[in-house]
Amino acid sequence: MTETRLEKAQRLEDEGRVCAIMRRHNYIEARILRDGGFYRTVIYDSGCFFCTCDWGQHHSYTDDLCAHALAVKLAMGRTEL
Repeated sequence: MTETRLEKAQRLEDEGRVCAIMRRHNYIEARILRDGGFYRTVIYDSGCFFCTCDWGQHHSYTDDLCAHALAVKLAMGRTEL
């Protein structure tokens, strides 16, 4: 069975892969560790996001968050799902 985005986000957060969370003026930026590197994820105060993952390539700048953006929200304790 395939993980949902929320299940994957919870796993990423549980595994401690969300790191380098930085609060900026109107967005939050984080890095999500992966094998051989990381994904760069930005969540804007407007609710839109940007991520360098495959999902982000097609859905960035929408409010249809990828698992990495959801993991950042979980790590920050700001889940608004």
